[in-house]
Amino acid sequence: MIDRRKFMKYLGILAGILTTFPSRLARAKALALPLEKTKQLQSVGGSVILKLKGKEVLFIRDTETTVRALDPTCTHKGCKVAFIAGENRIVCPCHQSAFDPEGKLLKGPASKDLKNYGAKLEENQIIFSMD
Repeated sequence: MIDRRKFMKYLGILAGILTTFPSRLARAKALALPLEKTKQLQSVGGSVILKLKGKEVLFIRDTETTVRALDPTCTHKGCKVAFIAGENRIVCPCHQSAFDPEGKLLKGPASKDLKNYGAKLEENQIIFSMD
């Protein structure tokens, strides 16, 4: 048999989980951006930084069937990165850190990848989540 103190502890843990879980789901809701509203992303190699829900997002059209959505803030000193289509990479203009189109670090001084928002193309819309 479980004593009262352990029961209250487990009840508290359960209450914490139940109150946290719905808020995490709410933050992870997918957003949809119509492709027709972004001329820069209608062809391969295009990129654009848009401000959505108070955050800047770097969108990259890297193939006919894929689009990437990344946080454009360099993980080194916070400069805004830019996509260089001819080199198929993202570069920080301040200290020359480089990232691939998925945001993975290729060259420092940055030591972390860019945050990737997991975008996909679906029925002429970019679907992504800014959690």
